[in-house]
Amino acid sequence: MQKKSNTQTLDQFIGHVFTGEYEQAMALCDADVKFVVFREERDSQVPIYGTHIGQAAGTIFFKNLAQMFEFGTFKMEDSIAGDDYIVRFGELAHAVKNTGDVFNSLWTMIVRFDKAGKICLYRMHEDTAALESAMHIER
Repeated sequence: MQKKSNTQTLDQFIGHVFTGEYEQAMALCDADVKFVVFREERDSQVPIYGTHIGQAAGTIFFKNLAQMFEFGTFKMEDSIAGDDYIVRFGELAHAVKNTGDVFNSLWTMIVRFDKAGKICLYRMHEDTAALESAMHIER
């Protein structure tokens, strides 16, 4: 798959997610897409943590994300593209709706594409300590 095409697919995917167009976002994904957010294990205090497999689980994950945050800044600083992967990194600032506190973090996104050009893996890494602090979670 061409890097430019994968980059365009990822840009479209992110655009759909941030505008709440989850069905359109999932149409750009493999049926068995795997979303891994911060860590692979689920967490009862932070519902977005964990591994979410399939388009339906991806939709639920992104809806949960929208319920948790008032999206603010999501800035991409750079991107590295290979044949099947794109790695992006940047910074974000989103307000936690339940607390009003702002979650500031650097982020890294690792996205893998299958041979058909669909997203088959989406891994997001952010500062979990900053997130949990903004959510007022005590461990």
